Amino acid sequence: MQATPELILIVDDQTTNVMVLQRMLERAGYATACARSGFEALTMLEQQVPDLILLDVMMPEMDGYQTLQAIRERNHLPFIPIIFVSAKQTTADTVTGLDLGADDYVTKPVNRDELLARMRVLLRLKHTRRALHREQERLRFLYRVSQTLHRSLDIDQVLPEALNAINELLGASRGSVLLLDDQNRVWRRILFRPHLPPAEAEQAIQAVLREGLASYALRTGEVQIVEDAQNDPRWKHFYDDREEIGSALALPLHNYAQNTIIGVFILVHPQRNFFRTELETLIKALTDQLSVALTNAAVYTRLREAEDSRDSFIQMLTHDLRAPLAGMVGCFDALMTTQLDDDGKLFVELGFRAGAAQQRLIDDLLDVYKAEAGRLMLSKETTSLQRLGELLSEQVLGITVEQQLSFELDLPAEPLVVLDEHKMVRVLANLVSNGIKWTRPGGTIRVVGTIDQAQQLITLNVSDTGQGIAAEDIPHIFDKFYQGRTTAQSRGTGLGLTFCNLAVGAHGGTISVDSQVGKGTTVTVQLPWKE
Repeated sequence: MQATPELILIVDDQTTNVMVLQRMLERAGYATACARSGFEALTMLEQQVPDLILLDVMMPEMDGYQTLQAIRERNHLPFIPIIFVSAKQTTADTVTGLDLGADDYVTKPVNRDELLARMRVLLRLKHTRRALHREQERLRFLYRVSQTLHRSLDIDQVLPEALNAINELLGASRGSVLLLDDQNRVWRRILFRPHLPPAEAEQAIQAVLREGLASYALRTGEVQIVEDAQNDPRWKHFYDDREEIGSALALPLHNYAQNTIIGVFILVHPQRNFFRTELETLIKALTDQLSVALTNAAVYTRLREAEDSRDSFIQMLTHDLRAPLAGMVGCFDALMTTQLDDDGKLFVELGFRAGAAQQRLIDDLLDVYKAEAGRLMLSKETTSLQRLGELLSEQVLGITVEQQLSFELDLPAEPLVVLDEHKMVRVLANLVSNGIKWTRPGGTIRVVGTIDQAQQLITLNVSDTGQGIAAEDIPHIFDKFYQGRTTAQSRGTGLGLTFCNLAVGAHGGTISVDSQVGKGTTVTVQLPWKE
């Protein structure tokens, strides 16, 4: 396919000058457009953006300098190289033109070879700048998708959010995901023909996996791009298609740890040639992100299932152990009320001792479970609230600056306190991180500490000006794995606040929340100053 010639806009009020430049440029293989005034040039730029502009300086009503400034002020226009072509030949004229934003200055009469050489240099510069801009856009796109994918480790949340983000950013009209198990059977489908009844959806899935575009992606392990779905045998049409499919792509999803394919991601668009091979590098990077996120989510899901099994096992085990033990101790207690000889009393006493030993074993088992659940041992030391603030700043100051938030600390150096410095810094960092997550740029995160020696009480307040927490969520926010309604767009594991609650509780303190939706949140931690 022959490349489209680059378009050069000539802006000059002299017909002879325009004709000379047109002939010169067209013989060199360029396309040309002409404007006889600065006003006409500005109007043309709103209709079509040229690759380069040759601009005369001396024109009536609006001269070249004014035209140049007007063009550069139009921020919606891409970078366009501009060369002044003028009969004004002094050094001062050249400096003025370049200072105003021209990329080069050529004097009349124009030397053909010199002008074409200068144009080639600037056109190469333009292509380089546009390539860099496209790369920046690609990186911003991948970053946004990455942020979406890592908001949660829940597969059912990760995939729909990722699909919506990718559809929006790539301009796709629809997307779906099919996940496969170890036997290559579909165990999860996300947004795949959701309007179909389950039986019909299953038939469609089997057809796609047998002979559709997804089957090619799964068999080859490579991205499949269909530029024209109407004339490509890889795309399978169904009777219930509710929209015309012009182009499509299928991305195989990999488990790199096990070197297996775990699913396929499909995007469609009604426009032909919308998905092109030029996008393959971007699409492969996107595929890698999806694959890593899915692998992490699968590991997280297995861990959650294992933890649920452990919880059930612990509950069952402790119940089964305590029930016969209670019966045994009850029998011994009844025997103590009867007339017993010395041997009988000895045996009852031994029974009580055995029961107490068994009770301690059960308590030990529960203590291990509680430790695994986050009830940590403390390592207390003498420190200051100011020291906590210094350590906290090291962890969170960078992200507050990055998020354009004001971070304020008011923590006293005296009197000294006794607590687990490491764990309390983690508590504060978790609370500040939550505030950062839900506070828009321009907002404030504030950490204030006071010590009431009369009440023997340390009070730490972490406040933000963020979106706040719904009233119905506040009683549950310290629950393990709890996800509130207001966190639907960006969820974590649900363990951060649980840790805060347990660590504060281990210090003998309390933690509470005061929040108003749309106004912000304040978390208050209170600890004993002296034990």
